[in-house]
Amino acid sequence: MKDYNLINQNNLMAYLHTFWDYKKLKVLFFSIYQPDYTRTETIEQLFSSLWISYIKNSVYKKNYFVRVYYNIFRLIKNIRKCDVVYVHFRWQEVLPLVSLISFLFRKKVIFDMFISLWDTICFDRKVLKPYSLLGRCIKMYDKVLIKISNFVLLDTNTHLHYVIDELWLPEKKWWFLYVWANTEIFHPLQVEKSNKFRVFWCGNVLPLQGVEIILKAAKLLGDNNNIEFFLVWPVRKKYCDLIKRLSLSNVIFKDRVSYKDLSSEICKSHLCLWWHFGIVPKSGRVIAGKTFQFLSCGIPTVVWDCWANREIFEDEDKLIRFVKMWDEYALTDLINKYYVK
Repeated sequence: MKDYNLINQNNLMAYLHTFWDYKKLKVLFFSIYQPDYTRTETIEQLFSSLWISYIKNSVYKKNYFVRVYYNIFRLIKNIRKCDVVYVHFRWQEVLPLVSLISFLFRKKVIFDMFISLWDTICFDRKVLKPYSLLGRCIKMYDKVLIKISNFVLLDTNTHLHYVIDELWLPEKKWWFLYVWANTEIFHPLQVEKSNKFRVFWCGNVLPLQGVEIILKAAKLLGDNNNIEFFLVWPVRKKYCDLIKRLSLSNVIFKDRVSYKDLSSEICKSHLCLWWHFGIVPKSGRVIAGKTFQFLSCGIPTVVWDCWANREIFEDEDKLIRFVKMWDEYALTDLINKYYVK
């Protein structure tokens, strides 16, 4: 397994050296998304590890419009103190306003695009057809966001080249930074393991996560009373019909685990399954933040064999196991082999 933290540091320094002495740089972080979102936390950790001075400009309020108001106000108040504005994921809808304010104050904008709206809405969530009028408008909006940003970041090299091809991302205007884990929270813990061989998964059941593959694998392993699946977050609500149809008896469903308690639940497990198992093209281009959290906790983790994961992971590494994509039978065989081992 490659040192993705070191890769991130080198990538960030290579870009920043193009414009500034990064050790004297002052960055204004700007976001309205959850402050403990994996991407946000790890980017801030990355800047801290390089001793880059930054100002957090995020106020998280439950009401969306109140959040926007407070953060725009704080941006105007603090922008003179910085050299560059770093726009965290997820700010696509107000990036034009942020870019305009930054332009007026002669500040550069680093846009952590992270995902393409067009790809997510049309191919991942399938809310719109990609070449419908609205689909084309969203793709054009993605291109506008790229054009008004001084620099654009993605999460993997594979994902980056997809965006370059689809959205005509200009050269010398892009780079990629991997997501990784907040090691202050996610690290090995001395906790008692589950009595059974526990296979752990958690997520917000987005289409690209492919929870149905995991549920079908659980059904195939139903005869082994020593293996249990522990699935966290709204799996029962999203897949209630499939769960009833499969009559699963070896799965524990938990609707919620607090962020601070998540590492404890991970460390109680013997094997972790992580994204993305869904039959969505995007699943092969990205690496989930939870993958890094699992690895930081020292738990063996199953990932799909795809280009994105191959960028930094190696099969049969101490903590990594690759499995064939979109195949519950391959996943079942791997869990069985790992259990026997």
